[in-house]
Amino acid sequence: MSSNVSESVVQRGSLVVHIAENGHSFKLECDEYTLVEDVQRFLESESGIHLNDQLLLCLDMKLESQQPLSAYKLPSDDRELFLFNKARMRSNSMPPASEQVEIVEIPDPPSPSSSHNPHPLDDALDPALKALPSYERQFRYHYQCGHAIYSRTQTKFEACEKFLREQKVQERALEIARGNLDHFYGLIHQNYVDFMKCYKQQHRSHSNLLINFGRDIEKLRSCKVHPALQTAARKCLLDFVKEENLRKVAEDCSSSHRQFESKVSEFRQEFGELKHSVEKLFSSNATLLIRDLELTIKEHQRYINEQKSIMQALRFLSLSLSLSLIGAFKFLFICFEMILFCLFNSLACLKFYMG
Repeated sequence: MSSNVSESVVQRGSLVVHIAENGHSFKLECDEYTLVEDVQRFLESESGIHLNDQLLLCLDMKLESQQPLSAYKLPSDDRELFLFNKARMRSNSMPPASEQVEIVEIPDPPSPSSSHNPHPLDDALDPALKALPSYERQFRYHYQCGHAIYSRTQTKFEACEKFLREQKVQERALEIARGNLDHFYGLIHQNYVDFMKCYKQQHRSHSNLLINFGRDIEKLRSCKVHPALQTAARKCLLDFVKEENLRKVAEDCSSSHRQFESKVSEFRQEFGELKHSVEKLFSSNATLLIRDLELTIKEHQRYINEQKSIMQALRFLSLSLSLSLIGAFKFLFICFEMILFCLFNSLACLKFYMG
């Protein structure tokens, strides 16, 4: 990602983006004039999350597509960016796909055979010497089996460490989401409190009007017009309005009042469920589970270290055994030379005495 501004004044750096739903991380080089939209397009190609479904959060800030990174003091070494998939936030959305564990299978070594690994002592006449190469091959085979087991264990252990790192990323993403949720829930809660306060006042006022409607009608009926102003059709204040229309309006208002009261009751119930869900979310503590997992992994690191020490000891013994066999072969060779030397000397002496 580039910029037309001179490099001498452009703040460049690495931007680390974590994917909230799986803990994967991406690192890209950019500068302060890089648009957030360019970062989103990069993340779309790498993570598969559509640009319109991306929600980028840095601390308590939501990144807007048309803004440069400098608007959020990015890139910065001490700030992480978290990508949330809005498609996963819908109530009917499917959970993300299960993480695929790719473990390279390390096969066991082939069984030892003198035909594949011949040794000079295989043809020795002494049974004890002839057995030494077999012992060496068998010992080396057991060492190779142990090394294969150790390598498989180490590979799986590294996979566990990788998943632990990803879970820690998800834990930090959850903290960011909680902070963001706490902020917006606070706004919603305040709006709810203000609405209910206003609603209760209006509800009380409207209820009083509807309850006292009949009494107010009778008051209008009882209030006579001044005799000088009376006519055949207007003898009281009620005659100045159409009572039938007034009663129809009151009936409509009463019906609307009940309907609105029912809607507010539903709204109150939904807010109660929302409040319960938020409190449950805030009370849940995934940190303890991750800490227990981290302690378990560290505890098993001790067994890995023990396996490594055993493999080093076995390797040393294997080399020692090989050196012992070489030493035995050299010793036999020297003995054979001495026997030949003595034999030649005996023949020379015999020729001397017979001469």
